[in-house]
This record gives sequence, structure tokens and C-alpha cells, in this order.
Amino acid sequence: MKKIALFILSITLLTACSDFQDVTFSGVENFKIISLTQSGVEAEITAKIKNPNKTAFTIYKSEFDATLGGINAGKAHITKNVRIKPNSEEVYTFIIKSDFSKLSIADMPRIIGMASSKNIKVGLKGNMKVGKLFVKKSVPVDFTKSVPLSGF
Repeated sequence: MKKIALFILSITLLTACSDFQDVTFSGVENFKIISLTQSGVEAEITAKIKNPNKTAFTIYKSEFDATLGGINAGKAHITKNVRIKPNSEEVYTFIIKSDFSKLSIADMPRIIGMASSKNIKVGLKGNMKVGKLFVKKSVPVDFTKSVPLSGF
């Protein structure tokens, strides 16, 4: 019985993905620093995403190389999975934590100084994991943009 259910689920997923339209990332709307310490930064990023498909999908916890103001800020992680609704264009919130593993002591005052600016140049590079149930895919991300910054 389990094999039949798994077979039917697989056929349904493959059929549903056949007319999959591209999802549109309209950009980062806000970048808010939640906490900034010597060990890392925790930030909230809001981004507008349009999903024209009948199927919802999930953006899974993913890891990126991060830069802040052109400074290598180490690894950044999406801390929670985010479900993208079907047939929608909405703003979604992602919590990102960076560990400052590649940051030198000399760069720390520059990072702290950026916290008082109105905009900050944020870069994320790596692979984002997306999918639904057992069907998952890695999507390359190479994003650099000056984004509005909300203070602490």
C-alpha cells in the first residue's frame, strides 16, 4: 500500500511540475539588524516574491557567503524554512544569521559604523534550497544590492 501511495504522489508531483512558471524575486524591501555582536549579526530581510504557479513551495534553511559593505562577513544562514504561497505576490520575511568567521578585528569598527547608515550594501552568494515534499532543488544565488537599513 505504501508503494502505491508513493507512486501516485510521485506521478502527481511530476505532472504538477510540468507547467511550472518562473518565480520572480522583486528584490529586498528592507534589511533590519536584530543584533550585532563580535561573533556575528542576526538580521531580518523582507523580500517580495511572485509565485504564478498553482503549487506552493518552501525555501529551506540554506547557507551563503555574506558580505556587508564589501567586507567578507563569513557564512550566513537562513534560520527557518519559509513557505511561498501559490498564485501570489507577497512580501516574505527571512531571518539570517552570519557568524563573522571571516571578519578581521580591523573590519569590526567599519561593520559597527554601518549600523548607523540609511543603506547598506549586502551580498549573498551560494545555493538556496527550494522544493516541495521530496522534490528539492538548489538554486544559485548571487545577490549584491544596497538595501534600506532599519536600526536596532
